[in-house]
Amino acid sequence: MERRAFISGITVGLLAAPLAAEAQQAGKVARLAYLSYGTATTNAGLRKAFVDGLRDHGWTEDKSIAIEYRWEGAGGTFDVLAAELARLPLNVIFAVNTPASLATKRTGTTLPVVFAQVSEPVAIGLVDSLARPGRNFTGLTTINRELMSKRLELLKETVPGLTRVGYLANPGYEVHKPQLTEMNTAARGRGLTLHLAEVRSPAEFEGAFARMAAAHVGAFIVQQDDLFVGNRALLVELATQRRMPGMFVFSLYPEAGGLISYGAHAEDLYRRAAEYVDRILRGAKPSDLPVARPTKFELVINLKAAKALGLTIPPSFLQRADQVIE
Repeated sequence: MERRAFISGITVGLLAAPLAAEAQQAGKVARLAYLSYGTATTNAGLRKAFVDGLRDHGWTEDKSIAIEYRWEGAGGTFDVLAAELARLPLNVIFAVNTPASLATKRTGTTLPVVFAQVSEPVAIGLVDSLARPGRNFTGLTTINRELMSKRLELLKETVPGLTRVGYLANPGYEVHKPQLTEMNTAARGRGLTLHLAEVRSPAEFEGAFARMAAAHVGAFIVQQDDLFVGNRALLVELATQRRMPGMFVFSLYPEAGGLISYGAHAEDLYRRAAEYVDRILRGAKPSDLPVARPTKFELVINLKAAKALGLTIPPSFLQRADQVIE
């Protein structure tokens, strides 16, 4: 990092706390950065959930709080965008996922940072522990070890006679190796054989589906990495072409035409992240705010996708679903 940027980051960090504490009392406008994958259009629902959460705590956008949005999908890498934000006179940075959070960490900023949709914050060095973050980062984790087995169980229930499952994963994802180990363990526990299909870019998706088809997998499961979230439309298209049922982490996938998802309720995470922002703006330190786990999970199934795949979903399964897309 350049010396000038480093000094600037320190100065902004020192100014942020008193500015935030006085913001509402003095009628000042607090300043927040929102760093996300995708674009404003593709993530409109999640952005709304966050802004609604702020409003619930008394912060109205463009009145009591100004938000600087930076979208990775609209141009610029996370590193470039995070460096730009770290130089601004901000009170808090909201980094929505693992790549955005790590890019913010690499800037060396001392500003408070709230994250969401980060699966392993301790393993990647954002916090010292979930109970005691100890640094300027805190937020909500989507730690999903216990969910891997549950997703495979639901997939077996959806696809009769399933014995081989493809695992679409990015080896560049920061926690790829430990999650692959855990996924293999979960598959064995469910009597399934896991076939790893690694990809590093959307250009490799089609080849991965071809390899899974050649391996005679009956369904596939997708890693949490944003490479897949940001290209979910392409994933759904290829899965439909191959008539291959897919299990996903977030409801964004079945909403885009994918078969099924089970995981943390994304909108709920964003609303809860707004509470962290509120507490910091009112004087709390990130180091003192324990990282929270998901408390709300959702099972979503797309019946139109099931029909296209030739699957009949049992009524008992549909009754357990939180959302059925027809």
